[in-house]
Amino acid sequence: MPLALKSAGSNATNRLPVLAGAVAATVGLARRGAIPWKRTLETAGPITLGAAAGALLSERIPGHDLRIVIVAAVTVALVLILTNLKKLLNSAAKGDAKVDWKVMLLLFCVGVWTGFIVLDAGTYMLLVLVLVADFALPEANALRNVATATATAVAIFAGHESVDWTTGGVMALGSVAGGLLGARLAISDQARRWIVGLLVVVIVGELANLSIRYFAHLLY
Repeated sequence: MPLALKSAGSNATNRLPVLAGAVAATVGLARRGAIPWKRTLETAGPITLGAAAGALLSERIPGHDLRIVIVAAVTVALVLILTNLKKLLNSAAKGDAKVDWKVMLLLFCVGVWTGFIVLDAGTYMLLVLVLVADFALPEANALRNVATATATAVAIFAGHESVDWTTGGVMALGSVAGGLLGARLAISDQARRWIVGLLVVVIVGELANLSIRYFAHLLY
């Protein structure tokens, strides 16, 4: 995804593989009975509303340069994971996870980011659900996939004819495979380690890529 949203189409098209991967992971988890549907209704609402608001905002300011904001957001996500590794790896179902107004507000904010940029939105969902709401990491991961599978932002971008369906469709094929594989790993005995490990690897890769492109842009 470009560092600067010079084209609304690049931001919109990027949603297709994200949506496809989330839908594939949701189907895989649902088949294994790993989705807490009651909890899903509690958490998906504010995220979906926020995503709609974020997508509408993105369509209004498609040319805004967000390089620094995006790099900062990825960096913050990495720092939050690394400073909370113990809690993330040791998170377990305690039966006392609670979705109160504070969690709802944070999920709405994450939803806005999901609709506006989407980069690392899933990471922030996990952090809110595990660190603030005290969900077990595997359960939080299932909730994240279901919430991300909502097509609200894609529908808004499609309505504005901002989506390149050919390019997005090709990327979506890879995301489907990744989503199905992720669903298998998410219910394994080492689910927490897989989830946290992959998050760290992906975010470090994102940060390196974004930083290189950012400094290259400054030079040229």
